[in-house]
Amino acid sequence: MSDPIEDLENLKHEGLNVNPLPASEVRRRGTRMRRRNNAIAAVGALAVIAVVATPLAVVARGGDDASPGPVGTPSPSPTRTVDGAGWLQAIPGSSGDFDLTALPDDATFRYDVRPLPVVDDLTLCGVPTFSTRSNDPVAPAVDFLGATYSEPGTDGSAGRTLALYENDEVAAKVLDAVRHGVETCPTEQQGQGAPLVYAAVDTELPAEDSYVFTQQARMDKDLLADLTVFQVARVGNAVYLATDHTSAGGPQVVDAEVQRMATLSAPVLSDMCIFAAEPCRTPSGAESASAEAHPSIGEGAVSAIPADFPLDRDIASPEGDPLDGPSAKAQGVPPLDLCGRSVWPVDGVERLAVTATGPEYRESRELVTFSRSADVTAALDALRQAVKDCPEIPGDTSANDQLISLQEADLAAADDSVTFSMTYREGLGGGVYQFARVGRALVGTFNGGEWSTDTLPAGVEEISGKTEALLPELCVWTVEGC
Repeated sequence: MSDPIEDLENLKHEGLNVNPLPASEVRRRGTRMRRRNNAIAAVGALAVIAVVATPLAVVARGGDDASPGPVGTPSPSPTRTVDGAGWLQAIPGSSGDFDLTALPDDATFRYDVRPLPVVDDLTLCGVPTFSTRSNDPVAPAVDFLGATYSEPGTDGSAGRTLALYENDEVAAKVLDAVRHGVETCPTEQQGQGAPLVYAAVDTELPAEDSYVFTQQARMDKDLLADLTVFQVARVGNAVYLATDHTSAGGPQVVDAEVQRMATLSAPVLSDMCIFAAEPCRTPSGAESASAEAHPSIGEGAVSAIPADFPLDRDIASPEGDPLDGPSAKAQGVPPLDLCGRSVWPVDGVERLAVTATGPEYRESRELVTFSRSADVTAALDALRQAVKDCPEIPGDTSANDQLISLQEADLAAADDSVTFSMTYREGLGGGVYQFARVGRALVGTFNGGEWSTDTLPAGVEEISGKTEALLPELCVWTVEGC
């Protein structure tokens, strides 16, 4: 067992300031800054886009003076109605609207975004307390997103989940269910293991409602270890859950971790004002429920992925098994890390994916939309450059080295594209990746199986034919539209 005091003195993510403002000061400054922004929008002057309405983010990012954005005519922020109309039903992308991985500028680590909830399936004393799915004691989430981080070489880990609900009343009940679960489960027996103890923390986060509690293992009468701090915060119809785990425990460690987490979560909690009843701004990546149903076109406009978008066209499991998707939660193109550079998944506005599997076979397709052409261009350029910079990935033996090669592909309907293969130096296996851009949409394909150098040319031609047939459907994200 490590020394708790020593662990406290060497808390992970060192070097990060942990001095958030009191909640009362957060609310006072937030009100002042929102009024300032609304006044500027009302007269059609410069849009203040660099600062949002929670000064914890100002403290973390260094400064109280917002730099004016480009000249324009901002749309007035909508007010959500009592019956729920207008509540966002999808989480906007991270291109300036909402970023679940956001951290203060001086943070020494970064979260990885996940299209699945990371903090989920919370059960206390055998009673389901929180889940984004249908087994939640209140209601399932209408959309969710996760982010995770693990401290290399230690037991330290952290996770975040943002869950959206039908309206603010449902979200409030979800938070109350967590509060009730902790209150009714002060101690949870773990068979032969050390019992877990739960306790609320007397602190307040800059949100409409919040609840912070801890889970620790009671090693003996006077020793607590394996601390996990839980943050739960609600703004409008959005609920944010964050956890942070360290092997130490006890009151001193709790105080330090709670304060540190408040600082780390400040940028995310600040940006959650877009989910409020009176949002700080209208996110470019989300349409209100009262918006017109027809898609918008042009740079900066974001059209929702149509419900009948044929992403599964020409995709089938070899043995007739059902597909995973198409849906926003389905598996898509596998995460791609090339020589230490993570290039997939990418952050966009919306995502749709579908996957077919079979023995020694996988075919996945994923559509990601963006609000700006520059964002999708940057994502594709990063993929192409990563492939060029990583011609091979060493294996445990030279025969298992993975060779990465750009492939020629005929995709005349694409604005830009990149196709490459990953095969083994010897033997069969690997896959073909293809990414094609049309307007502000990027469609990716992965075909994994028993590939070899000899089968690649014909395989790439077949994959390209399927992609080419789908590309005209992406016209909704072009300047001209369909």
